Amino acid sequence: MTNDGATTTSTTVTTTATNTPVKPATSRVFAGVGMALVAPLWFLCVMLTLIDAHQGRGAGGPLIDAGFALLWPAFFVGAFALLLPGTAVTPTVRVWLVRAQYALMLLAPVLILLDGDA
Repeated sequence: MTNDGATTTSTTVTTTATNTPVKPATSRVFAGVGMALVAPLWFLCVMLTLIDAHQGRGAGGPLIDAGFALLWPAFFVGAFALLLPGTAVTPTVRVWLVRAQYALMLLAPVLILLDGDA
């Protein structure tokens, strides 16, 4: 605000509300938790496969193979999100890697359950 005796001028600054970005440490924690959940999820998939084999025709179908095959990319995507340095990826890319990791982890048992119906 300038006051030279004759005129008064003022400058107002307006800010817009934006979404707060996710901290890199938060997404790294979620990636680490996801990597720790891959082993119990693998065990769950084994149990679902054995239940399907016991109740069904005794042989697994292609969706069981696809379900187990999705656990490897889930592990490696989580490892990339956890271990890549902050200068290698942006926080947005790290968040999308964690989302992809959890999507792959959720899709694996769903595919195995769908194989039981086929």
